[in-house]
Amino acid sequence: MPIDPKDWEYIEFSATVPAKMRQAAEALFFFNPRQGNSINGILATVERTGVPAIMERDGQVWIGVPSGNMQCLFAFDHKLEPPRPVGVLLYGRPTPDVIWISHLAVDPVYTYGNRNRGAGLGWVLVEKVREIARSIKGVTKIQLPYRRNCFLQVRVPEPPPATGRTAVGNAAPDKTRTG
Repeated sequence: MPIDPKDWEYIEFSATVPAKMRQAAEALFFFNPRQGNSINGILATVERTGVPAIMERDGQVWIGVPSGNMQCLFAFDHKLEPPRPVGVLLYGRPTPDVIWISHLAVDPVYTYGNRNRGAGLGWVLVEKVREIARSIKGVTKIQLPYRRNCFLQVRVPEPPPATGRTAVGNAAPDKTRTG
């Protein structure tokens, strides 16, 4: 059963999952029922990075690529019994200023299409990568998965400082004028 959007605090993030969750990780990433929606982008990414695979060491598993140049990020819903991964993405740094999200898979119950999910877990994972990117010197943008020229700015521009003026059309009466 999906969690309510107000309960996103039950989502936790990790680079690995316990080996006992290998089958759940495989199902989520490799057999995701929504992967057909992005098949051309997935194939282009696999051509660029190699075929992703489940890696295991010291009782932990993650998804990696042959070059080893990608990081894995899982999302868990700890309200589920037993807890299991409900989202995963792979990301890397192909150039000094870019973090590229190469793959993204989310349990369909946690996607935007589920009317109770708000922005969806996919966006929550992207925002987590944005948070990570803010701590890396030189990174200015994030390339979204399966899109060649679609980027998010790492640092959201701050609004200009207030000048004491109000917008045209919303201006308060000028009290300095007479008559």
